Amino acid sequence: MTDRIPPHAPELYRNNGYYLYHEPVLADRTFKRLRMIFEELLAQRGDKRPDELDVPHFKEPRLLEFLLADEVVDLVEPFIGEDIGLWSSHFICKEPRTGRASPWHEDSYYWKGRFHSFPSIVTIWLALDKSDRENGCMKVIPGTHIDADSQ
Repeated sequence: MTDRIPPHAPELYRNNGYYLYHEPVLADRTFKRLRMIFEELLAQRGDKRPDELDVPHFKEPRLLEFLLADEVVDLVEPFIGEDIGLWSSHFICKEPRTGRASPWHEDSYYWKGRFHSFPSIVTIWLALDKSDRENGCMKVIPGTHIDADSQ
């Protein structure tokens, strides 16, 4: 288990429905290799929209180095335990002033009913570009993951 995640983080995750990790996950050199692969895939996308680079690790096995990296797995383990599997990957690439808006949602919507088959699922978002208010960063609302009927 990693000491990168503070001991209180899993409780924050359960209460809020998310945990924000603000430090770089990958070493700079490793991150640059990941970005290079992303740029290659983006250039080869053909007619696909940039936000349609879904499960790219199926066609590009080099991505598994990053998706299954100890640095990533060590961040997941405190939240769901040691039995970790990779279910999906996706590059969310939104070009300036183009593309589709992302409505408010829970990621479980995209798991298409598989959520109840797996009691411990997390999504990791690793931003390749700086994310801030000016470029449309992700927003989160604490507690919206809790079903009012189950309380």
